[in-house]
Amino acid sequence: MSAKNMEKVEQATNRKNISLPMSRVRLIMKSSPDVSCINQDALFLTTKATELFVQHLALSSYKNGSGKETNTLSYSDLANAAEESETFQFLTGESWPFVMMTNTVQTKSAGV
Repeated sequence: MSAKNMEKVEQATNRKNISLPMSRVRLIMKSSPDVSCINQDALFLTTKATELFVQHLALSSYKNGSGKETNTLSYSDLANAAEESETFQFLTGESWPFVMMTNTVQTKSAGV
């Protein structure tokens, strides 16, 4: 088998190892007015990168979270991971719902 054919076999095999639906990722990518055409390779890589990012965020949140005993992952675990970890600092700020929801919950519980 030639090297080129071997690459094609590896690519086809790797595409089956994703959990997120590529059609949904394509829809999200196409929602941007800056995107007119999406290459299949770019779509696959974006889908795989998104999947790996979500997996990393969930794992970090679970390791540092409060639900280890019950094997649960709560919204507050994700919010704390986003606020405390340098890796996820870009997720904090006004444009990200973790911080907005956390502030909203704190404001409502304080009676403001």
